[in-house]
Amino acid sequence: MNTKQIQYALALSETLSFSQVAEQLGITQPALSKQIQNIEKELGVKLFDRNHSPLTLTPAGEYFARNARELVYKEEQLRKALSQFSSGENGRLVIGVTPFRSLYLMPELVKKIRSRYPGVQVSLQETTSSQLRKEAAEGKYDLAIVNLPVDTSLLDVTPLEPDILALAVHNTMTGDLPAANDGQYLTVDFKQIQNLPFVVLSTGQELRQLFDGLCAAADVYPPIAAEVNGVTSAWAMARAGVGVALLPLQFVRSQHFDNNLSLYIVKSNLYSRQPVIVTRRGQVRTPYADFAIRLLTERE
Repeated sequence: MNTKQIQYALALSETLSFSQVAEQLGITQPALSKQIQNIEKELGVKLFDRNHSPLTLTPAGEYFARNARELVYKEEQLRKALSQFSSGENGRLVIGVTPFRSLYLMPELVKKIRSRYPGVQVSLQETTSSQLRKEAAEGKYDLAIVNLPVDTSLLDVTPLEPDILALAVHNTMTGDLPAANDGQYLTVDFKQIQNLPFVVLSTGQELRQLFDGLCAAADVYPPIAAEVNGVTSAWAMARAGVGVALLPLQFVRSQHFDNNLSLYIVKSNLYSRQPVIVTRRGQVRTPYADFAIRLLTERE
């Protein structure tokens, strides 16, 4: 049983699809099936129940996947630790980040990393915060950026500058609210804008949870004009005058500001959140991962 066979079995345990894994790995389905049969023969147990549709893991397969994933992780950590004896000028840096945060944080960061380590390939894994927390705990990233809370028993945490969350209001909707153009913003009570239409993120996303929490705390429920999947879509809707959008101020500052918008901070501590850099606890960090963390923490 070699590392490649273990990785094949792990990939199959995650997707439970021979065709999908074969395509991902660039091999034929018969070749993949043969590798799985070989590892099952060597172990003397069936890892997958092929008689079930869709494919499922056997109890032995579930035990194997759980422990083999840890084995592969430890091998990767050993390789990284040994690589510290080299110059550290070449390698691959894997960063987990949400798509919207990637938009305003990553371009300058990657540019500086490439300038310092021209031989390093930076791989951005853009996904949801919940997926980032899960996969960071599995050691799939050199570092990831998420919001608190996180499981500190599994993850090492480095705080970043807190997010300030603002309301972007098109000037046609401000009414009696004071106008605040040119990127300036004022503080307002949520009840002052409770009748304005809102553009919100889809259910389950962190910004939506904050919005719902604020509504519940203030006992006001403004009309929803549109529900979108991403912060960039909410920003575009606000600029078009569709509705008010709750956005991270750092994101807004990274965009070409629209003077048709006014920004307001709501008088509520719900409208703040703490982003952090996370790595799996005890994970070996490369020189370029340390460099990236230093750049992120020294941004301001």
